[in-house]
Amino acid sequence: MAVNYGTYYFDGINFAQASALFTDSALTTLAADGFYSQNGIVRQQLNGVLLNAQPCNDCAVPCGSGISANFSGTGHFNADVDLANSNGATIIYAWMGSSIPDGIITNYNSINYNRLTCKNNHNGVVITEQNGTVVDYSGLNNQGTNLPTYVGSNSNSPVGSSTGVTNYNYVNPSGYQTLGTTRTISAVNTQVGTTSSTSPVFTMVVPKTVTSVTNCNVQIFAPITGTLFRWQIACPTALPSFQGGPLQGDLSCVANSATYYFARNATGTNTPFTVDTNTTPEIGNFVFTDPDGANYLNDTGSIQYIILDNTTALGIRNGLCVSIQSCDPT
Repeated sequence: MAVNYGTYYFDGINFAQASALFTDSALTTLAADGFYSQNGIVRQQLNGVLLNAQPCNDCAVPCGSGISANFSGTGHFNADVDLANSNGATIIYAWMGSSIPDGIITNYNSINYNRLTCKNNHNGVVITEQNGTVVDYSGLNNQGTNLPTYVGSNSNSPVGSSTGVTNYNYVNPSGYQTLGTTRTISAVNTQVGTTSSTSPVFTMVVPKTVTSVTNCNVQIFAPITGTLFRWQIACPTALPSFQGGPLQGDLSCVANSATYYFARNATGTNTPFTVDTNTTPEIGNFVFTDPDGANYLNDTGSIQYIILDNTTALGIRNGLCVSIQSCDPT
């Protein structure tokens, strides 16, 4: 089958969510009816409307892969990933280099994910928005915006508007390939969640709960010249579980009576990153009520506690373990 390459424009955050394709940047001239693909997605345009997205598994990055990029300029980097047929938590680890923060957002089943944590968050590592506001995790005040969260070192600021940013698509196995088009990238303070030192490895959890939806989309936004980033994505699997007492408002010791789940963090500067092996949450781990990572435990700004084995209190706030201390036997 012959394949023709061309430049097209769409009216959504990515190809999977667009409602139509156009041949001009003003979105006034519809592209011809037919089949169109972008990496891991194939869609038919019929009567000027894009029909449901279908996966093209041979085109997409397979889960379990590690991706690296090093560009002298700016860029918007798009990649589609084949998550296969298993359900569970899909964990993405991302390292954004030594000095330049980049934005990241993942879309699965038309839902965007943009919250991230890192090892030692709240235990020596402090995550701040660009204006200096300390937050429990990167993207805390960016939830519901469908915008990327910028992570990495706070040595440079991504806040503002950058024009002429080159668009790239990941073509497996060749890497990111330029599309010959550009875009404008804008960011505000609440989209930023960076650290004071070189970038740690950041952790994002994407729940895959629909067997038939096997594609997810990972986008990196790099509006600062000289970007370097590496990320890896695991195939969906159940999160590790642990036993604890019921969620409670004080430190009173209680016996285990419930099952919870958590996502491990990782370290390193090259893929594959070294994933932690802890069997109960450490400070800086996301904590969930389900093995797919769809529901954060105590996703509120008021701290609550889980007591482990009638001895140890885990402080949970905004779905994150923020403290560990002894419980109170009295």
